[in-house]
Order: sequence, then C-alpha cells, then structure tokens
Amino acid sequence: MSTSDGYVLGTHKIVDHGPTSQRFNIVIMGDGYQASEQEKYATDVKAFIDLLRSTAPYTDLWCGINVFRIDVVSTDSGADDPGTCGDGSTGSGATPRTYFDSTFCSDGDTRRLLSCNDDTAINLAIAQVPAAHEAVMVIVNTNEYGGSSDGRVAKFSTAPNSAEIALHEMGHLVFGFADEYDCRTCVAGETGHDHYSGPEPPEPNVTINTDRNTMKWRASLTSTTDALPTTTNADCTTQDTQANPQSATYVGAYDGADYFHCGCYRPSFNCRMRALGNPFCLVCQQAIRDALHQFLPAESLTLTTPSIAFDNVPEGLGGVGVTTYRAIVFEVVTCATRTFRITAGPTGGFGTPLGTSISVSANDNVPIEYARLWLSYTSTTAGSTSHGTVTVQCDETGQTWVVNIIANTVARPKSAVTFVLDHSGSMSEDAGDGATKVGKLREAASIFINAMLDGDGLGIVRFDDTAQLLMPVTNVGPPVLGGGRIAATGHISGPELDPAGNTSIGAGVVAGKNALDAAQALGAPHYDVTAMLVLTDGEENTAPFLSAVGSSITANTFAIGLGQPENISTAALTTLTQGHSGYLLITGQLTPDQSARLNKYFLQILAGITNAQIVLDPHGLLTPGATHRIPFQMAETDYGLDVFLLTQSPWLIEFALEAPNGDLISPASVTVLTNLHYVQTAGLAYFRLSLPAEPAKASGTRAGLWHVLLKIAGRKLDVSSHNAVYASGSSNAQGLPYDVVIHTYSNLVFEARATQSSFDPGATISVVATLSEYDVPIDDRAHCWAEVTRPDGSMFTVTMSETDPGRFSGQFIGDVAGLYAMRVRATGSTFTGNLFQREQTLTAAVYLGATRPPETGGTQQFDWCAFLRCMINGQLIDRAAVERLRQSGVNLDVLAKCLEAHCSSKRGS
Repeated sequence: MSTSDGYVLGTHKIVDHGPTSQRFNIVIMGDGYQASEQEKYATDVKAFIDLLRSTAPYTDLWCGINVFRIDVVSTDSGADDPGTCGDGSTGSGATPRTYFDSTFCSDGDTRRLLSCNDDTAINLAIAQVPAAHEAVMVIVNTNEYGGSSDGRVAKFSTAPNSAEIALHEMGHLVFGFADEYDCRTCVAGETGHDHYSGPEPPEPNVTINTDRNTMKWRASLTSTTDALPTTTNADCTTQDTQANPQSATYVGAYDGADYFHCGCYRPSFNCRMRALGNPFCLVCQQAIRDALHQFLPAESLTLTTPSIAFDNVPEGLGGVGVTTYRAIVFEVVTCATRTFRITAGPTGGFGTPLGTSISVSANDNVPIEYARLWLSYTSTTAGSTSHGTVTVQCDETGQTWVVNIIANTVARPKSAVTFVLDHSGSMSEDAGDGATKVGKLREAASIFINAMLDGDGLGIVRFDDTAQLLMPVTNVGPPVLGGGRIAATGHISGPELDPAGNTSIGAGVVAGKNALDAAQALGAPHYDVTAMLVLTDGEENTAPFLSAVGSSITANTFAIGLGQPENISTAALTTLTQGHSGYLLITGQLTPDQSARLNKYFLQILAGITNAQIVLDPHGLLTPGATHRIPFQMAETDYGLDVFLLTQSPWLIEFALEAPNGDLISPASVTVLTNLHYVQTAGLAYFRLSLPAEPAKASGTRAGLWHVLLKIAGRKLDVSSHNAVYASGSSNAQGLPYDVVIHTYSNLVFEARATQSSFDPGATISVVATLSEYDVPIDDRAHCWAEVTRPDGSMFTVTMSETDPGRFSGQFIGDVAGLYAMRVRATGSTFTGNLFQREQTLTAAVYLGATRPPETGGTQQFDWCAFLRCMINGQLIDRAAVERLRQSGVNLDVLAKCLEAHCSSKRGS
C-alpha cells in the first residue's frame, strides 16, 4: 500500500496558458488506475477540466490557469473500503494496492471522507512539476461517492458528480472556503452542532458578524437597507428548512453554516460550498477572482486591420458581380468574454454578411484569440472604385475604432497556357481502350480548348526529338466559334501531331516557355497567370533533358503521363511540376471503363490554371427511361459554376441543372439568364454561369443542394427526388457512359498535393491538403480523406488528420509496383454554416528499376534501336533525304513498324 504498488508513466501539460512561473498551476494525478485504465483516467481528468472551464468565475479566469496531468499506474483498481465506519455504514473491506493508498472513512467516522497519502502526492508534484503549483489534486478510480481536502491535497472519486466534488474540494484547498452546510453528516439525532459560540471564523464565506458596516462581505451585499441576518433558524436543534425569502443570487446573511445550525452565517441561500450542483455564490466567486487575479496576463485588444482593401475584385459573368469578404481582425488577449460590435456604417455600399457583432473569450492552449467582423463587396464594372468607413466598439471596455474601406473592380484575370505535346512515334500505340494515344490526346485537348474561358490564351508546341511552335499564344475567343479555338482545334486534329521521332521533353518545355515569354512581351493582352501543360507517353532520350532546362521555367507547370509510370520520365516530370506550382498525373493503361480519364485530367488541370475548384467528379451509365439526379453542394463562398458533361454523344442526352429552390436551368434558359452560357460540342456539353444563377432569387439559386439532371433524349426529365441515384457502369452495358465534372469559382479554396520518399516499391506516399475561406484557414470545420486505388485495382481509404488549422495530412506505403490513383476529398461547413464539398485527383507511382545504379565499367551494349530511330527521324539523314528515299521506293513506314515491334521496351520513341 505505497509507491511500490505502482509507478509513474509521465506528465502532460494539458492546458497551457503560459510560463509556469506566471500562471495558476493545477497538478492532477490518479490513484487506483491500472495500466489498462489510463485512457479512462485521461477521460475522467478531462471531465473535471471541462466542468472547471465552464464554471463561473473560472470562465473569465481561464487564461491564467495551467493544468498538468501526471499519469500514475497502480497495481490494483479502486481505493480501500473499510468494512465498518463510525457513521454506521459498511463497506466491502477491500484493500487494493494503489500508489497513493487512497481510503474511505479515513477519519474512522465518515464513510465519504476519502483521503490518501498526501506526502506522496506532494512529493510527486514537486518532482514532476518543479515550479510552483497552487493546487494538487488526486482523482481516485472508484464509483463510491467521496472526497476531502486538508489544505494540502484535494481528493475526489469518480462517482457520479465526481467533478462537482472536485470543484467543492478545490474551494477548500486553494481558497480556504468553509463548508456552508450546517451539519457534517446530517444523521438523525446529531448533537454538538446546535449553536456556534467560537470566535470569527477565518474563512471568507462564513461569519458571526451581521453588522453590514463591518462584516467581511459588506461590499457584496445586495441591499443597503434590508435587515440582517437575512434568515434566522427558529430551532437550533435541527436544520433550518424555511424557503429562501430572496432571489437565488441575493447576498445577505443566512443562518446556518460551518456545520452549525445557528450562530454562523453564509452569504447566500445556496452555494456550491453548501450543496453540489449549485453555482458558487457571489462572495465565493469574488474570493476566487481576487486569488487568481495575479496570474492573469495583461489584457490587450489590438486592431490588426486599420484599413480593409478589396483589391482587384474581378467582374462577374453576365452582369452579376462577384461578392467577396474581408474581415476586420482584432487580436484579443483576455480571460473574459469580449464583444466587438459595429456601431456605425459601413458606408460606401459595403455589406455585413455575417452580422454586426462577434464575441470571443479565452481558449485552451491558445494565448491569442482572433475576433473577425466580416465586410462584403460586390464587384461592378472594371475600373469602378468604392470608399467607406465602419466604426467598431467593444461592449465591455467601451473602446472604439474607425476602419477605412476601399475597393475596386477589375476585368477578370486572364490565363495563358501553352500545350507542350508529345508526337513521338510511340503515340501511335493503343492507349488501352482501343484508341490510339494520339487519338486520346486529340480528344482531350479539344475538350480543354472548348472549355476555356473567353479571353484566355492558348499556344501549342509539339515535340519529338526536336520541338516546334504550332500556334503562338492566342486569345481563344467566344465559345465554339472563337477564332483561337478554331485555329487550335485545327492544329490538334491535323497532321502536325502525327506520331514520328524520338523524345526530347526538355526541348518541348523550352519552346513552351518561349511561347509564353513572347506573349507577355507583346504587352496586350496581358495575362495574369501563365502555365504549361506537358503531355508525354515516354521517357526522354534526346537532349536537352528536363534536368538541364527546368530551372529556367517560370510558369505554373502541369504534366500528364499517358501510359504506365515505368515507361514515362516520372521522376523528372515530378521534379519539374512540383517545383513550379503544379503536379504530374499519370493515366496508367486506359480501359473502356476509364476511357474519359485523360479528358478529366485535362479538365482538372484547366481548373488548376484558372483557380477553379473541383466540387465533384462522378462517372455513370445512363440507361433508357432513367433520370440521373447527381447532387452537389454549393456555398455562399462560390460565385461561378461550370458543369461539364463528358460523353461521346452529348446531343443524345437531355442535360439540366436544378437549383436548391427547385428552379430548372436548361439549355433554353440562356434566353432569359444573361449570366448563363450553354455549350455543346464533340464529346462535351457544359453550363457556365455566375452565382446566384437568378439574381432576383439569390437565396434559392446559390448556396444549397444542387442537382445535375441527365436523361436519354426523347422523354421528359423526371425531377422528382425518388429517382435520385447515378450508377457506375461499363461502356459495354446497354446505355450511355458519361462523366460529370463540376467546377466552381470560389473564395473557399481546396488544394491537395502528394509527395513520395522515392519511386521504388516500399516508398512512403504522403498526401497533404489545405482548406481556406477568404484566405483564413478552415479550422475544425472540415473533414478530409483520400480514396486510393492500388495498381491491382483494390481500394482503401487514408484518413487525413488536421495537423494545423486548415491543413490535413495522411500517408501510406506504396508496396506494390505500379500506379496509385488518389481521389482526395473534403467536406465541411462555411462561416455561415453552409455545407461544401471539394475533391482533387492525384497520382503517385512506384516501379521496379526506378533507382538505377550508375555505370561502373565494362562494355556498353550498342543500342541499335536508338541508332535506327535516329537515322529514319532525321538526325543522321535529314528530312529532305528521307523524303527522297520514300519517293525512290524505300518504305520507311515498314521500318518504323519493325522498330515499334522489336524495340517496344525502349520507351520514348
């Protein structure tokens, strides 16, 4: 029954409000908890801390308190429970072996008097928390009711209301409170406690003095005229049972306290020092405040945003402006609740979308809190400006601040992107779904071109062993018929991308950079964002190599590897893209069920270039007679919406959107909604609209649950909620396969990235995602996870933990060689409580031979495949000579086919 009956695991500072030397330090330790019960112990401690934190006046003193939890293992559970006790009660007689030797009936007379070896507790507190500690408490693992405090250590059990016992005992231990009840055991026939006859008690909450001018709590008396004492016990041989003649918070002098029926007075009718479950009376509260005041940090309320600037808010579509928020921010150091309120303004047409007041108070382990009052601005026309002011006041302190506000509207930021496209010989191969790689490229690139925004620029570069600029960066123009779109589509579909030659990705990247530089040098139009999209199916095998040119790139760079990772310059492309604000996506072998994967990759990269957010990306099979209702969430942070339908025959599908209020938006709606565009072209149909979709119905056509409605043409769309599922399916089934990709332009931003420790099997693959709303990290309002598909097609989920506000991370081991596809998803709520959803696709790859050892000597085998490719593709024989050979009857196409057949392992051709 001593320290030999257990051991100390360690100490945790579970509430940290500053240096131990400057705070009120509570040290908690447990007795009668075995090793297997440590989780229960932590939960029991938390229950006490939660109650303490929410109990007045600790609510206003919390930032002056530190709490340390010492984890102690006992050999046995529970506490000693003597068989008999002086109060007539009986116990189990158990004597468990515990570290602090806790026991009930410790005085021999009172069963509920729970005590322990105080010297052991004090010595352990000194050893584990060497600096000063103001309260040492032992929580005992037993469901029997009990507790005590002798001025050195407070003890309490884990019985129901045990946390209440702890608060009561802490009142004795730290603040010297007396018990305010008028008997110790309250058993029938108790004697010796009829009338107090001693001197003035030293405790701050009991007195024998009823003179309002001299009594110890005279400053807290509710009335200056009411007679004292407030109540008198007419029968001092028993407890006073009369009702309270005053209000619950009334402070006077109530007869009966400190275990006496008469002659000793308490401040209030009921208090936590009289009966558990009551609040501390105002006198006890003031005593706690006086004791803890010295530990409180100095209060400060600091305005960190003396002016608010809505800089360069873009115009919206169709005359519907873009609404964005900015916050007036205060750094708050306080132990009290502080309420900041807008008392005047804002002037100048600015709004207060989230209300005009906000209250903050101290939080666990957070020395500084932030109070944010949100202002809004809706853009108008490019070149317009607004000016205003707003006045904010702190209700409790009376301080006021005047904040200046400015805003301006600009034209929509424009993006320029250059395609850097592989047309080496291997692009003629089957992509896996029966189509050639170059055919898949042409399809995906055409969809990207048709989905681009009017005013954005596109350039096209092709590369094999050399690189050529096919089209300088050109404004794509209006949907479908824009001159830049038509020209770009012509280059993509024409013979200029016919497969031939080796692979110099570096040459293509340099040409892409030069095209972007040339566009910016012209000065008009100016592009706010520049990006490159590199597509290749092979390994680079001709200089210049990416390692030599990557440092010169300034544009955001994305890449798509068409094929299996071991056949692509995976490591070099990863380094290139991750070093330039982009990422690499690898398709793997395309199958009929995933025939649209490349198209979706192109659209995802389009979103990355234009700062759009991906809301949802489902695949389905539309069968005759069915209406598919695909739900998706939009929030008030979203100001634009693109809904893309990818299918081989979009004209065979009736396509519509249903707003949260039930309004239907169809292709015909373009005649009445000026902020709506509908486009239908080969392989693609889409709606593009600003939000709210119907400005006159803003509350019903912006935030909330939307639906995409799809039905095979010829029958009326079923907009009922009963046919609300969409099904995945094979393109071989009876129906039309489709993919829906939903993008939003938003002030709520989600971004995911994957990194890996190596490209060898067994590598650690880490996934990190961030969420922010109006540039503020989304803290504790979202969940994030990654749905991972292994190379063998099996799936698993990676839970991503919020490691910092708005930052989520998870990892897994890539133990199987091949491609890992990750669908990283997030759901949560905005500041106003509206739901949102986001997702992004990432890939990672590990493959055998990723880390190749350097040559160590010996004779290198001559590469006849590379030699013959070099000859026929114009490195040893120029292109004019090649053409003359063709005219003289030498069939170089046959040679090329032989090369593909016999050198297929030499990727990059």
